[in-house]
Amino acid sequence: MKVLSSCNTSKTLNAGNMESLIECQSEADAQKCPPLVPAESEDGHCHSAADGTKKRKTVISQSFTLRRSSASGNSPGQLDSGAKIALFGQPLAVLCGEDDTLPQPVQDLLAILYMKGPTTEGIFRKAANEKARKELKEDLNKGGNVDLKSKSVHLLAVVLKDFLRNIPSKLLSADLYDKWMQALEKSNKQEKLQELKEVAAQLPRPNLVLLKHLLSLLHHISQNAEISRMDSSNLAICVGPNMLSPETDNALPLEVQKEINDKVC
Repeated sequence: MKVLSSCNTSKTLNAGNMESLIECQSEADAQKCPPLVPAESEDGHCHSAADGTKKRKTVISQSFTLRRSSASGNSPGQLDSGAKIALFGQPLAVLCGEDDTLPQPVQDLLAILYMKGPTTEGIFRKAANEKARKELKEDLNKGGNVDLKSKSVHLLAVVLKDFLRNIPSKLLSADLYDKWMQALEKSNKQEKLQELKEVAAQLPRPNLVLLKHLLSLLHHISQNAEISRMDSSNLAICVGPNMLSPETDNALPLEVQKEINDKVC
């Protein structure tokens, strides 16, 4: 970590350390911040602990990275602007690559919303300026560096929902729609939870990685519902339909679409 603190690089941190990193505006500031806790990698590699022992990863790390300014090449998970890959409307497997690393802009959105979302009333519910939304999406699609920390929190939440809505077949996979619905039909709560976990295990790995980060964010916001006015039910209504729908959703009558949205929520 001493090596990391002396160079411009993308720093991986656990949720509890996000605020410290976001507040670090320069390398000098970084020296004043509390030590970062290295998160376990997604590939299951061993990591050395302070006492010299090694620990092997057992679960997918619930960590985010927030991009730091750097004059060198792209940080892990950042889209290569030379490749001209749009951020919106692409399969997650294309955006994440072989190492299943979420695109850096998505990591940044999650990190900032994790820090500011719980204290923002109506997060994910209130609309944002339409012109600002389109401009931010265009800037992110170009692959350039965007100072997301300077943007409205509601704007960032709307753009994250746009990203989820534009994932081909959605985050929870339209192919698994019937299985998700069948899992909900279980009368026993424990059976329902077990069935939902089994369906989730069938998701492509990039989808599962993003899903775990997203649910961590939403749960964190719901725990502060007295300020955000967004409990789990409200969050499900605002975010859920962007995560799952059948392939023929647009061709269905409005009444049927509403029924589907209610089940998804």
